[in-house]
Parts: sequence; structure tokens; C-alpha cells
Amino acid sequence: MFCRKCGTDVGNSRFCSNCGAEVAPSGNGGPCYIEEHRTVNKIAYGLIALLIGGLGIHRFYAGKWISGIIYILFCWTGIPSIIAFAEAIVAFCREDDGYGNIPVYDDRYFV
Repeated sequence: MFCRKCGTDVGNSRFCSNCGAEVAPSGNGGPCYIEEHRTVNKIAYGLIALLIGGLGIHRFYAGKWISGIIYILFCWTGIPSIIAFAEAIVAFCREDDGYGNIPVYDDRYFV
């Protein structure tokens, strides 16, 4: 079982040993599980997005293949470069997990 707040494996404990958050029970009386999420290196992701993000390479690095292909298809417009610049800023401002990694969530709005 994983903590909803920080993603740490909490086993069967009711509280997270890393951040202290309470693990909420699910509707069936058992503990509530969250999906595993992939993590990427914050500096690498941010630099790739900043330098060559207009081609969508940072999206491929994060495992987001469909959006990476969309970035490549529209790279001639310059719009992916603007979006990648914003994504780089967000990545640099996001808090890491202590090892320099940031989570890449399974965001359904932009695969």
C-alpha cells in the first residue's frame, strides 16, 4: 500500500512513516491503494524540456509517447516549444523526493 501524499510504501500501517499522513480506508473496509507512478530525474527532465522540448523529447523521457509524437508533428509551429518551456519551469519548481526525482502522474488529459 502506498501513501497518497508522498507515494511511499507504507505496508499495512495506518500512517505514512515518511510524511505522517493518514492512509484513508477504502469503501470495502480495507486500505486504499494508489497507483504506482513513474519518477524521472528533475534536472534531466527540466533541461531536456528547456533545451529540446520543442521536439517533445522530454515527453518520451517521461514515458508519454503519444504526446511526444504530437510534439514532433507540431514542432514546426513553435507551440510545443512554448509548452515545453512552461513544463520546464514547472519541473524545476516542483519539490523532489529527496533523491532528485519528481513523479510523472498518469494524467489522462494529456497522455
